[in-house]
Amino acid sequence: MPRFTALRAGLATAFIAAIGLAATASPALAAPNLQLPFLCGQQWRLDTWAHAPALDMVKEPDQQGTDGATLVAPAAGTVNQSFYHSNAGNVIQINHGGGYYTTYLHLKSRSVSVGAKVQMGTTIGKVGATGPTSNGHPHLHFELGHDADGSGSASWGYAGSERVRPTFNGVTYGGSNGQTWRNVTSRNCGAPTGQASVYGVLPDGRLTYTAIDAATGRRTHGAVTSTATLGFTPKAMATLNFNTILITEDGPDGRLYRVDVITNNTSLSFNPPILLGTGFTHDLLTFDGANLFGIAAGVLRRYPVNATKPARSNILTGALIGGGFTLKTLTATGPNWILGTTDSGLLISYRINGVENYSRFQLKDSTWQAFDHLMSPGGGVYYGHRPEGSVHRYLDADPHDGNGTDIAGQGTVDTSGWVQTLLSAQPATVR
Repeated sequence: MPRFTALRAGLATAFIAAIGLAATASPALAAPNLQLPFLCGQQWRLDTWAHAPALDMVKEPDQQGTDGATLVAPAAGTVNQSFYHSNAGNVIQINHGGGYYTTYLHLKSRSVSVGAKVQMGTTIGKVGATGPTSNGHPHLHFELGHDADGSGSASWGYAGSERVRPTFNGVTYGGSNGQTWRNVTSRNCGAPTGQASVYGVLPDGRLTYTAIDAATGRRTHGAVTSTATLGFTPKAMATLNFNTILITEDGPDGRLYRVDVITNNTSLSFNPPILLGTGFTHDLLTFDGANLFGIAAGVLRRYPVNATKPARSNILTGALIGGGFTLKTLTATGPNWILGTTDSGLLISYRINGVENYSRFQLKDSTWQAFDHLMSPGGGVYYGHRPEGSVHRYLDADPHDGNGTDIAGQGTVDTSGWVQTLLSAQPATVR
């Protein structure tokens, strides 16, 4: 049993005696989607001891490295408390909106002041052992609270305060006293940064361009629309880079065209499409930054592309990856990683290992049938388009772990207006 066990009663008793504020009340709004307040990939032990739903945290496997460990914000918010408390030591409290606050005690140092805006992953301090109630033992005392009385903060540190059970990475902790969770991995990998560049085709054959700020989900540009039309009926598309798109024609020959975009600043124009070849009868296309993936009749093929403005000779012979890819949508999340949805609502990720060699990961079992297009600009950011014209955004804390529990909805980019029949995002523009 870790040496930390002996401290649990003293900590709980000291906090109860130290502070007397508001009574507990039931939260009225959904709690924020939190990640552990530690660097991505670190593992920590969580204990309720005698003060559930508050949690004490020490670094795994043997608590070494707890003292001085970097503390980061578990979600976006505004710092509303940052001070030294006579019992709790260095304290920070962050307002995450909706009446929810996270509070951090015994910190070795604080690196944010009241009023500071933070994003998920922003460094806010260092874990320590300040204040008499730490008993000199480095650990983080963490609380999620809900401001039930409207005072503008959440009371903390004692039984009967406004603290509530926190949920990290989709798992809720702190249900009762005496609970321990070992080796809890932080998926706090920071907010995505960068711009998503999304191309589309309208029903009349005109092209569109839209830019989305990956961190906020807000459109920053567009949709800008071309005056010219493609001149053929498109079937599938993939964005190679900022100025190059591949589009197939809906016809028996499977004609593949390269479209060179000239500008998409205040206007969008493009050169006449260049026919690259035939035989590309794919229902879905996507590009991972080096390879073009296509699905035709459930069969997945991979075509290495070795030029930014490829001729047919630059798109190498398609290697058979496998059959049974009955997907409704397709996008690439990284080199040799693709993601798609099915008519029944599954969200499935595939790691492409080689010719006729892949690994399948079922991330979600339902609800994703609502989307008719799926796009990923990288960084674990996913955009889903619904037929009524809305676009919704999601963040996968680790898009290549084969696990869907860390996928969180991030709201709506737009509730309407996206009337494109095809959509595709430039890969690897978001980190």
